[in-house]
Amino acid sequence: MQTLERAAALIRGANSLASVTEILIELGFPDVPLPLDAKAIASLGLPSDLRVARIAQGRGALRGLALELDPQSDLRQTLGLVASALARNASSLLWLVIAVRSAPPDFAILCWRSNGSRVRVASLICSRDHVVQSDAETLCTLAAVGGESDLLTHARWLDVLGRESITNRFFRALEKVVLELGDSLTGGAERKERRELALLYISRLIFLSFLETKGWLNGDFSFLASGYARCMEIGGRYQRRILEPLFFGTLNTRVRSRSPRAREFGRVPFLNGGLFARSHLEKQRRACVFSDETFGNAFASLLSRYRFSGREDATDWSEASIDPEILGKAFEALMATDDRKKSGAFYTPNQLVVSLAGHALDAVLETNSPLTLLDRVRRMKVLDPACGSGAFLVYILERLAHMRLDLGEEGPIAEIRRRVLTTSIFGVDLNPMAVWLCELRLWLSIVIESDESDPMRIAALPNLDRHIRVGDSLSGGAFDDRGAVMTSRKLTQLRQRYTRASGPRKGSLARSLDRLERSAAIDALSRRKVRLNAERKEMLMMVRGRDLFGLRHQPEHQTHIRLIGIRADLRDCSEKIRALRDGAALPFSFGAHFSDIAAAGGFDLVIVNPPWVRVHRITELSRNHCNQH
Repeated sequence: MQTLERAAALIRGANSLASVTEILIELGFPDVPLPLDAKAIASLGLPSDLRVARIAQGRGALRGLALELDPQSDLRQTLGLVASALARNASSLLWLVIAVRSAPPDFAILCWRSNGSRVRVASLICSRDHVVQSDAETLCTLAAVGGESDLLTHARWLDVLGRESITNRFFRALEKVVLELGDSLTGGAERKERRELALLYISRLIFLSFLETKGWLNGDFSFLASGYARCMEIGGRYQRRILEPLFFGTLNTRVRSRSPRAREFGRVPFLNGGLFARSHLEKQRRACVFSDETFGNAFASLLSRYRFSGREDATDWSEASIDPEILGKAFEALMATDDRKKSGAFYTPNQLVVSLAGHALDAVLETNSPLTLLDRVRRMKVLDPACGSGAFLVYILERLAHMRLDLGEEGPIAEIRRRVLTTSIFGVDLNPMAVWLCELRLWLSIVIESDESDPMRIAALPNLDRHIRVGDSLSGGAFDDRGAVMTSRKLTQLRQRYTRASGPRKGSLARSLDRLERSAAIDALSRRKVRLNAERKEMLMMVRGRDLFGLRHQPEHQTHIRLIGIRADLRDCSEKIRALRDGAALPFSFGAHFSDIAAAGGFDLVIVNPPWVRVHRITELSRNHCNQH
């Protein structure tokens, strides 16, 4: 296959099995495919709803299967059944399947690796009406990797169609785009600020790229690139003319409150949720602007080049597309090496997430309880105290949502996920960008599976900044202080109302939460003072008391050290209480920010990928926190 243009044309033109034959020839199947009759289809165990099936012979054990699917069939489910049947009934052959259907105009290529009864599919699935450059690259690479060995050819096909092949290219492109975008920023922003602002903008555009694939941006599957092209035709200034009105005046504004300029974008949903609110840094650097040229490069090499899919890599299915999990890998790739070593931020492999989180959830739910299993799942509270970009939380969100659905909870899976997210999922991370990306992945998890076709009826995203907090868990204090029950109940109620709020109401609820959290922090410090005073009084009574012979003794060295420590802790508590009452910034603490959960008995599950950092690389402050807690 000589060019990407030819590969793209072959995919777009694959509207029948006759046109698929040309692709099979390019992939090393020179003979004309032979039709499979009903008897052959049944003997292979293939699904009965296949319209037409043809088989082509390749080198050695290689076989190509061309399928035309029924328009009413579930494409991935049907192809999964095909892979399982052939792995079971024709395991001595090495298969490549190409499937098409007329409506919707889907095109798919897949092969698989089987291990006993377990089949893992690697695939490319796309719409013939919307072929992106990475689709053509994948087909070209499939044609180029054929060799003299059938086993080697099949292994290379698996690599090409697997997610890792495409995401590795995507990472390199993403890193280059973020660097170029940051370097182009005008104004006096520092290097670290430039990178953060660039990542904010690119992350929002990636999020919208996922929504674009669902037709939620005015029904235009090229909404973003088309908007950029039109802007360049009238003189440029893409950030000011297009992105800022789109982000901060449209996606973040209810339809009835939008300006005439915002309404020009067409049928674009109100998303809320903080995703399209200006960050603190953006407010500080409002005068800074990215260049039009680097946005153009971002579309050419990243946003318009790759296929975005809401389906994350699973144990039985992998696609040559960009899915939400890559945001976690992107965070890992884009963190500076020194920052990673200091903070212990490392990407959590999906296999570890599935194994550890799955076993932990099973263990929690196996405990004896008078509640029904559904009630226990609904009441579950899960914390990742070093959540990073949210690998564990996203998996647990999906697992709990499917459990609730299987146990009889009513509603579509997207709505159940939203309920789980706003009641059961909590996280903390020291890095603000990690928290941002964690929220981004959680938001994607609840919108990407929505069956809603009308973008104007999409429910707004929940506000997550009171669930996923920026803070240092090591300095967050102990989590054994349950606090005042009434304060805790009010905090729960306010948090629930805040997740659904927008506009001025969101601001007033945020201030109420701030006051309540500050009050909870002062109460926790006051209770700590009471405990410290009681401990000090008890130790002093012991030190000053007389023995059986009426004699007093000098306190032991450890007792003396402890008394000095208690006095220092009491001064520290008094100073912190005074500072908080005077309006000082509220540091993260479990007793303040999650006091309602403490009052209810604490989190049911705490799960974390620990910071794999050598002790000498951890800052002295963090080491002290580790030693204290």
